[in-house]
Amino acid sequence: MGRGVKTAVIGGVFAVMVGGAAYGAYNVVSALDEGGGSGAAGAATKSGPPSADEVEETTGKFFAAWEKGDATTAASYTNNASVAGTLLTAYGRAAHITGVEITPGEPTVSGMTVPFTVKAKVSYDGTSKPLTYRSQLTVVRGQTSGRALVDWDPAVVHPRLKTGDTLVTEESATPQIQAVDRDDTVLTPQKYPSLAPVLATLREKYGDKAGGTPGVELAIRHEATQAPDTPLLTLTEGRPGKLRTTLSAGVQAAAEKAVRRYGESSVVAVRPSTGE
Repeated sequence: MGRGVKTAVIGGVFAVMVGGAAYGAYNVVSALDEGGGSGAAGAATKSGPPSADEVEETTGKFFAAWEKGDATTAASYTNNASVAGTLLTAYGRAAHITGVEITPGEPTVSGMTVPFTVKAKVSYDGTSKPLTYRSQLTVVRGQTSGRALVDWDPAVVHPRLKTGDTLVTEESATPQIQAVDRDDTVLTPQKYPSLAPVLATLREKYGDKAGGTPGVELAIRHEATQAPDTPLLTLTEGRPGKLRTTLSAGVQAAAEKAVRRYGESSVVAVRPSTGE
């Protein structure tokens, strides 16, 4: 929003100073880019690692704005305001996360990394669920402004977020599945960790064909990679559709136990007669 204002002001400065002091124009542009600092013109820009007081002040202001749902102000305390603002806006609007309370922990030995705990609630269509998780941020010195700023990373907002990800709360795109093996044993990523990506892919491919009904979830949407959404919290349980596979739970458990004994190892078990 401020960009248009800056352009108008800068344009006005150039119109007045045409053929005049280019140095004066430079000073105006620099002051605007650095957030209109309150120091006198020509004051030295701070350098070196942020002090403990600066870290405390920056994190305090960032957390306060985040808790209020003021995405623009929170983003202004980061070193990538436009990208941070987009994700922090989605946090409240698309993900329907409200009632945010952030509790900072003790800074690390370096003093610039601060762990924190987030407690909030996710509400959608009359249903609410509590949400709690931990994350951390690092405060750095702005390269051009000299301000102490949060070093932007999507993982600040949630530890499982990566570049290009966002958060959404809505009816899931595909119903959940209850994948079972050849003998009707239910396969879950909790019991068979190596099947987690397989089960996610099966849900994406067959969820709308297995006879289930979708629920409502808070999920990570991987906009950059177009990978299936990663559910974080289920608000309303849908009815999973049953999907039979040719896997064997017993063989899967034995394989996972075997590969844990050796690094960089894998096992493939195939029935030669059918290719299952």
